[in-house]
Amino acid sequence: MKNEELLREEIEDFKKEKERIKEIVGEIGGVNQNKQHKVVNALLMIIIAVILIAGVALNKIDLLTTLGIAILIGIFKIIWILYEFQRINHFQFWILNSLEFRINEIHKKVKKIEKDMNIK
Repeated sequence: MKNEELLREEIEDFKKEKERIKEIVGEIGGVNQNKQHKVVNALLMIIIAVILIAGVALNKIDLLTTLGIAILIGIFKIIWILYEFQRINHFQFWILNSLEFRINEIHKKVKKIEKDMNIK
C-alpha cells in the first residue's frame, strides 16, 4: 500500500508539472500569440503600409526605394520570426529532455517497486 501511495504521489506531481509546462510553452510561442508578438506584427504592417502609401500613392518616395524599404522591413519580419521559432524550439527541446529524464526516473522507481513486490 505504501508503495502504491508513493507511486500515486509521483504521478500527481508529474501531472502538475505537465500542466505547468503546458502553460509555459503556451506563453512562449504556442497557439495564442502574446502581446509583444501582436504589437510587433501591427507595427511592421503599419510601417510597410505607410511606406507604400507614401511612395506609390503620394509619390513622396521613388518607387524602387519604396519597394526596397518595404522588402527590407519584410526581411526583418522574417528574421524576427525565425529567431522566435528558434527560441521556441530550444525551449521545447529543453522541456522534452527534462520530461524524458523524469520519465526515466519514474520508470526506475516502478521497476524497483515491481522487484520489491515480486520478492516479497
